[in-house]
Amino acid sequence: MAGRRVAIFFAAALAAMLARTLSARSLEADAYIQTNISAAKIVANNNRYHIDITILATDIEEMFQKSGSERVGVDMSQPGALEREIGKFVANRIEVRNNDGAACAKKIERASEDPTNDEGVLVVLSFECVSNRATYDATKFLGAQGPRAWQTITIIDGDAKWKIMVNSESPPVGLSSAQ
Repeated sequence: MAGRRVAIFFAAALAAMLARTLSARSLEADAYIQTNISAAKIVANNNRYHIDITILATDIEEMFQKSGSERVGVDMSQPGALEREIGKFVANRIEVRNNDGAACAKKIERASEDPTNDEGVLVVLSFECVSNRATYDATKFLGAQGPRAWQTITIIDGDAKWKIMVNSESPPVGLSSAQ
C-alpha cells in the first residue's frame, strides 16, 4: 500500500514538474529525444566537461520505478526531492574518466524539466578531470533504460563538433578531437 502511494505521488509530482511553464520556452531545442532515445550534449573546455542530458519524462519515470529500492527512506514530499533524486539517479549512471581510467570529479548542476521540450527532463552534470583527454561512458545509464536504449551524443570541443550514437554495448566515447 505504501509503495503504491509513493508511485502515485511520484507520478503526480513528475506531471506537476513537467506542467510548469517556463519563460525559457522560446529556447531552440538542439537534442532529439523519443522513447528509448536520450541525448547528451557535451561541451569540452580543457579538462572540464559540461554535459546536458535530456530524456523523455516517461522513460525516466519507468527507470525510476524499476530502481525504487534506491530511494527507500527518502521523503519525496519535500520540495525539490524529486529533482534531486532524478539528478542523483542519472549522475550515478554516467561516468567521465581520465585517460588513465580514473573517474573525474562529478557535480550535479541541475535536474528539472527541459525548457526546450515540455515532454523531457534535463539533467546537467559537470566533470573536472586531471587531463584534457577523457572518455564519456553512459553504459550504466543506457542499461538501466533497457535493451533498446540509445543515446545521441553531440560533442563540442573548441571549433570541432561531432555526433555519435551509442547503446549500452558501445565502448566509452573519446571527448577530445585529438582522440
